[in-house]
Amino acid sequence: MNKRYILALVAIAFAGAVVGGCTSNSVVGPIGPTTPPSAKSYKQIELLSRPAVKEAFEMFEDHNTTNRSEPYADPVLKSQIKSFAHAFRSTTWADTLQAVLYPNVMKVDLSQSTTKAAYLGYETGGATGSKFGGRALDDDIIDISLGAIFGNTLSALGLIPDDHKEAPCLTTDNVAYDKSNTQTFPYIQAPL
Repeated sequence: MNKRYILALVAIAFAGAVVGGCTSNSVVGPIGPTTPPSAKSYKQIELLSRPAVKEAFEMFEDHNTTNRSEPYADPVLKSQIKSFAHAFRSTTWADTLQAVLYPNVMKVDLSQSTTKAAYLGYETGGATGSKFGGRALDDDIIDISLGAIFGNTLSALGLIPDDHKEAPCLTTDNVAYDKSNTQTFPYIQAPL
């Protein structure tokens, strides 16, 4: 198979996961108003600090293993980031992407004197806006993640040379956010 065919299959599978979501046989909570709250006890376990990371790199059957692992000792995600990226990006790109996106935790540098968080700011030395890290309310984290995986984000930030193997059609989820936040909780506008 040629690389474009493989990349197209990956794109279709990823689009299906993003648009359709993932399902499983496990029940996380009651569905519908007819189930009394006291009928069952629920425990939700989900390691999803960085949306799109597990969805892009991990097969669904591996999610449970990742969810039950220490973020810094995940037996699945770290290697899958590198092997997935290496299938269509340079080795340098795959290594850097793995270093930026693993572990699947939100890192912040509390010694920074800033009031602005920046998604992947800590991991990129401030290249995404501030060295504080974390995640600002108006950070488009899906597009930032997709840009790092399929686009030229890492080279545009000056982290590595461009490998010229971008797939521009996969660098966005095409969901707009108008950033008209408010000063009161819940701080964001009603869904469109």
